[in-house]
Amino acid sequence: MWCPKCYTSDSEVNFHVYKPDELHSDEVDNPRLEVAWAGKVRPQTAFRQGRRGDHLVIPFECDNCIFVKLRNHLPDMSNPEDTLLLATIRRMNLDAFWSRETGTIEENARRADRMIKITSTVGLPGPFIRYHSLPLFDHCGYQTAISILLLSRRPGKYSVDYTQYGTIRGYRSTFSNFSRASPSSNRVNWSFGDFNGNYNRLVQDDAGSFFFKRFMEGLRARMGEISKPNVALSTPLLLELIKIIENKMVDAVDLEDRHKWLVFLNYVSISYTISLRGPEAFLLDLAGLNRHHSHTNEYIVIALLGRIKGEHHDLAHLIPCANQTSSGIYVRKNLEKLLTEKRQLGFTAGPAISDMYGKLFSTKSIDDMLHEALTVIFQENMSLFPIHIDKPEKISQHYQCFRTFRRSSDTRAIEMGVSATDTNIVNRWKSIENAKGKKPNRAMHLHYAQLELLLGPFLRYTSKM
Repeated sequence: MWCPKCYTSDSEVNFHVYKPDELHSDEVDNPRLEVAWAGKVRPQTAFRQGRRGDHLVIPFECDNCIFVKLRNHLPDMSNPEDTLLLATIRRMNLDAFWSRETGTIEENARRADRMIKITSTVGLPGPFIRYHSLPLFDHCGYQTAISILLLSRRPGKYSVDYTQYGTIRGYRSTFSNFSRASPSSNRVNWSFGDFNGNYNRLVQDDAGSFFFKRFMEGLRARMGEISKPNVALSTPLLLELIKIIENKMVDAVDLEDRHKWLVFLNYVSISYTISLRGPEAFLLDLAGLNRHHSHTNEYIVIALLGRIKGEHHDLAHLIPCANQTSSGIYVRKNLEKLLTEKRQLGFTAGPAISDMYGKLFSTKSIDDMLHEALTVIFQENMSLFPIHIDKPEKISQHYQCFRTFRRSSDTRAIEMGVSATDTNIVNRWKSIENAKGKKPNRAMHLHYAQLELLLGPFLRYTSKM
């Protein structure tokens, strides 16, 4: 393996991290063990050293050359900053190398050997000749890659030792946004178009280099991705949650505490019954609720204020809802209690999900109440939770207001045999979100239907909750 800039040979480059414990890695400390990843078995040298032929697949510059590009001098191993930077550069190179599987690298190297040998029979040196030297500046996004690696060492959401890949990958877009807004990307506008008149701009972005792409792929392979999506509440668990909330209202020490739990009771029952995500439930509007809740005794009208879920006009969104669900949630009764108490406090307009002073609750406040109530249930009856929720600490990781109640509602709809058409109408904005400003891809009969007049689907869906 040769560095194309300084021509350092593989005999001079030892592809081991200078300080294996200095940067986060999922490497195995015991050399007798092997790394199992994505259904495949990798050797204990995975992500620790390079392989013969890596430079034929991945753009490569040796650590010293990259260091000089970034710092304009050779590294001083007595300087902690230089040592850390050099170790990070090594980690970056190794991650890029291990974006490809060993079998791919080895087969590619064998084919290159065959090509060189066969061309030598006719007096040719082979096609593997580098005609151009690399520039003297950071052309591959090395600094961005190094920043991402150093940021990965900070405590994260799921570990005190490192930040997960799903979080640190967002920093790439931060630099890309800067690149697209910089003068170098806007002095000359290059683009290419197709026959339909659609254009794509070409921009100068170091993080768009082939090396950077391979680095991110290798980083992802090494760190893996931790996914802990919000978990749905089963119907028995949801009913127990509502019972705990009502008990907390009874046991409240003062009006402020009681009012807080009353608001949370309505947040839970409405979010679940009409299938709202966390941010949408905060749009419950007192003025609209007071104006429309007594429209009829057959059902209740939920008013959400403002433009939500991709709608293109600003007004109160009126959603019909059953007075009581089949599982025993009294939506109308709970809401009328809230409206009465808000009027007594002097509030007939503004956010309904607010404290007794009219201040909108934060997502964290709602999550804290949810976790507090669920922890009580866990301590009393752990069997109501899925088997992987085996300790209270996991409750805050898997249950959050953002999607827990929406998932619970969708799960209940499937369990109760609610038709896909009814579910799609209740969740009609989802297709608009996915369209990202374009015409949503929906069935033709839904395109022509006047959704505001479709009372039946909403009542069928909400009554089954």
